[in-house]
Amino acid sequence: MPMYQRRRYDEPALSRQDTTASQRTATARGKRAPADRRDLGPESLLWRWAGDNRIAFLGGTIGLLQLMHPAIGAGVLDHSNFFEDPMGRVLRSLPRILGVVYDGPDAEATGREVRSFHNDIKGTDGSGRRYHALDPSTFWWAHATFQYMVEQVGDRFDTHRITDAEREGLYLDGVEWFRRYGVSDRAVPADRAAFQVVWDDICANVLEMNPAVNFVLDMVNHSEPPRLPGALSVASPLMGLPPLRQLATEPVRLAAIGGLPSVVRKRFGIPWSFQDQVQLEALQFVVARSWRFLPFSMRWQPRAQAGWKRVRADRKVA
Repeated sequence: MPMYQRRRYDEPALSRQDTTASQRTATARGKRAPADRRDLGPESLLWRWAGDNRIAFLGGTIGLLQLMHPAIGAGVLDHSNFFEDPMGRVLRSLPRILGVVYDGPDAEATGREVRSFHNDIKGTDGSGRRYHALDPSTFWWAHATFQYMVEQVGDRFDTHRITDAEREGLYLDGVEWFRRYGVSDRAVPADRAAFQVVWDDICANVLEMNPAVNFVLDMVNHSEPPRLPGALSVASPLMGLPPLRQLATEPVRLAAIGGLPSVVRKRFGIPWSFQDQVQLEALQFVVARSWRFLPFSMRWQPRAQAGWKRVRADRKVA
């Protein structure tokens, strides 16, 4: 029996020939998300997982899903030094993206700052299609992968089992997260069920391969062992030995490739075996049950730590 239950993101996606599914997608896209604004405070599930360092296990996955989007892939290839500094985009943007959740009264200003970085990311891709990073559908897909990341942390790397009501609330928290960027929400699905329909359609029919995706897949499959810090650095050469190298790098591959929806792996022929799945589930099992024993500073991203400290200080004053 698997150690966790594969959640809705991995249900069968839509096929091009399924006209009923196409109608469902059109209907899902036609509904608008509720206009009510939500408080993204420490009681929300979004706050609970968005800035949790377990998101690192999904980093490779969401990077691939973003790069596979035609407009995002083209923007990265045309407007960055991606091949020289593949991690730079993530390291520069992630703190601010999390700040849109955790920055309290400054969160919307942080969101507008993130949006402003995308003003000039536009052009025409190799197939002659025009793109702009601030196109609502394009910007929403990038955001949708972060919603995927947060929900997957809860589903796969935590002992908490998300109820249907919590899943819906978590999705609506994500809608509020998106609105703080100040981008039109016309592409945002109305609820979690509509989100699933649109997500499946994009995974089955829109995502595509490009040189940036191939580059990341090669990195994931041939990742370098980490350099040990401080006094332990003298042992770094040992990490290159086959047994230790595999122990240090295999979790990177398992988490990145195993986190992709199965339809994406199948469409693009990305290898994934039964043994891979068993090893991934073992990794998830260990992380979920050991994470709470790590110190606070290791469990949270810096922006989330600052948010927690601010909330605690406000409660002391009150």
